Amino acid sequence: MKKLNLILAALLFLGAAIARADDIVILENRANDFDTWGMRPDGRERVLNAVSRETGVPIATLEAQRDSTRLGYGGLLIANSLASATGQSFEEIAALKASGHGWGWIAKVNNVKLGPIVSQARHVDNALRNSNGNIEKVKKNKAPKVSDNDGDGFNRGHGNSPGHMKGPKSPKAAGNVHSKGHGKGH
Repeated sequence: MKKLNLILAALLFLGAAIARADDIVILENRANDFDTWGMRPDGRERVLNAVSRETGVPIATLEAQRDSTRLGYGGLLIANSLASATGQSFEEIAALKASGHGWGWIAKVNNVKLGPIVSQARHVDNALRNSNGNIEKVKKNKAPKVSDNDGDGFNRGHGNSPGHMKGPKSPKAAGNVHSKGHGKGH
C-alpha cells in the first residue's frame, strides 16, 4: 500500500512538473510572438495597448519599463503579471530576470501558478489577432472518402489496391468478406 501511495505521489508530482513546463513554453512562445507583432508598422502601439488592457499598467509606464529593462513586450506582460501576483514590484521581478533566472523559476520561488498568466497572454494574443482581421488557420484539403461509387458491390475501404477489396455489400454474401486475399496485394 505504501508503494502504491509513493507511486501515485510521484505521478502527481511528475504531472505537475510537466504542466508547469508546458506553461513556461507557452509563455516564452507568446512573448516571442508579441515581440514579432511589435516590429510591424503599427505593432508597437497595438501590443502596448493590449498588454496595458490586460495588466492594468498604463502605456507610458510600460514604455518606461521597456526602456529601463530592455524586456520585450511579452516580458513586460509576464513581469507585470508576476509582480501583481507576488506583491513585489516590477523592478524586483525584472531584476530577477536580468540576473539570469527564468520566468518559471521566478514563479516557482514565489508560489505563483503560471496558468493565469498564460491566460493573460492568450487574451493579448487574441486581441492582437482580432484587431488584424482575424487571422484564420489554413484549412487542409482532405482526400475524398473512398466509397462504392462504381456500383460493382465492393467497398474498397482504405485505398484502391486489389488486395484491400472487401466482399460484396449484400447480406447474402456476408461470409465472403475478403474476396481477393488479405493485405496490400500480398
